[in-house]
Amino acid sequence: MDGRWDAALISGRWVWWIAWAVPIVVAGCSSGDPAREARLIAARPFEPDIPIPGGFVLVDSASEDRSTGVSRLYVRHLYSGSADKHAVRGFYREQMPLARWSRVSDGNVKGEITMRFEKGAESCTLVITDSDDRFRRKTHVQVIVAREERGQAPPTLRSGT
Repeated sequence: MDGRWDAALISGRWVWWIAWAVPIVVAGCSSGDPAREARLIAARPFEPDIPIPGGFVLVDSASEDRSTGVSRLYVRHLYSGSADKHAVRGFYREQMPLARWSRVSDGNVKGEITMRFEKGAESCTLVITDSDDRFRRKTHVQVIVAREERGQAPPTLRSGT
């Protein structure tokens, strides 16, 4: 065989091998991406205006809420899921404004992320933490919604009148 044909045959094999291997490697790298999982919104959140990342479930034994027939009094829910906590933070930065919540504060202190939002007469505090379980990586989201009583400042007294 001519040397040119040998080189073409070898390069053809490499092209075939790369065309076969690259999609498998890419598919393997993209499956289970926590950032992607956190972008999904739960189909049926317990509170319709509080988005919950896809795959997160309510921890019923650590949750409570109360409402009257016309308004929500308070919510203290704990959700648990497997997405990375920083991806969950990004999820709430993106999704809460879509539910008409305004971000008031957002911080991370020693691995505990606390975010505060307001809407109307309510405030929503989100605390995002890692679980204590060293064998199963979980992220917890504590959702606290409360009514904020806001009033006017008392009138100031004027001296000399």
